[in-house]
Amino acid sequence: MRRQAALAVTLLFVSSFTGCFGVESNGNLFNEDDEKEPLRINHIQMKGTHNSYHVEPLFSPTREYMYTHQTLDLQASQQGVRQFELDVWWDVRGSLRVYHNQYDSGTTCPTFEDCLGTLLEWSNANPMHHPLFIWVEPKDWPEQAADVTTTLEISGLLGDIEQEISNFWPLNKTITPDDVRGDGDNLRDAIGENGWPLLEQSRGKAIFVLLARGQTRDLYIQDYPGLIGARMFTLSEEGSEEAAIFSITDPVGNGEDITRLVSEGYIVRSRADSGGEEADNNDTSRRDAAIAVGAHSISTDYPAKVDGLEYWVSIPDGNPSRCNPISSPAWCTSDSIEDISQ
Repeated sequence: MRRQAALAVTLLFVSSFTGCFGVESNGNLFNEDDEKEPLRINHIQMKGTHNSYHVEPLFSPTREYMYTHQTLDLQASQQGVRQFELDVWWDVRGSLRVYHNQYDSGTTCPTFEDCLGTLLEWSNANPMHHPLFIWVEPKDWPEQAADVTTTLEISGLLGDIEQEISNFWPLNKTITPDDVRGDGDNLRDAIGENGWPLLEQSRGKAIFVLLARGQTRDLYIQDYPGLIGARMFTLSEEGSEEAAIFSITDPVGNGEDITRLVSEGYIVRSRADSGGEEADNNDTSRRDAAIAVGAHSISTDYPAKVDGLEYWVSIPDGNPSRCNPISSPAWCTSDSIEDISQ
């Protein structure tokens, strides 16, 4: 009943799209019974970065490429970023490479191993952090001109990504689909019946998500039916047995869907900006909508202030993250999610 009431109130609020988007996690959307509810992974709202490795090219062919991120560890320590996105490419030299594309190849961590190593070192030094979300988008040049199934199978990219996660990120610091499913028949039902793992048991760990749909996602599920034994979650179709995590990038047009999924216990990523448009116009409507509708991670090209721009993303009252305004219990505080001062 609590989440149904929260959904009804929030949908009415979002549909009008007026007033302030600053929904407080301790507001009147919850009842006193929530005080005994323990915090879980899906009770968090965090800041994320888009193309988290990105370095602006010397001569950029488009506004879209004109931003530079700090190294992954500095994003975590200085900017409060807890969700990262990595584009991973198959390479004839053997190691998986991380960059955007051939025209936009600047990166703070040239290989997947480098990126994971940087985050792992930071995580080990800060073991009380709430779970990191590491989104992995597979890229393959032949895929652009040929059948995706054929090229991905030939390159073995998905298997290589899985193998490098296993090699370079310890299993005991990973929250896997198996951990969430437990003894349940599938992820979808396990989340509905038992919820996500407790936050206190998940500190210092990471969740990996395959940022792919369609044939690419289906190939991965083909190798790991039901995601049994898999290191990564997937962007599965709503209602599928693998459904757990969603990416809905438009929080304005799809705000009701985000709130509904969050209320049902799923985890949702959204985006605050894209291509520099919001930054150039200091347009905060998309950012504020993502915060209000309860997206768990809000991805941006601008996680901190940049000279010449008034736009950037921060989580209101976050330390660095905060209680999710839709799903968290009433007693939750930002300090109980994570205390960056410790």
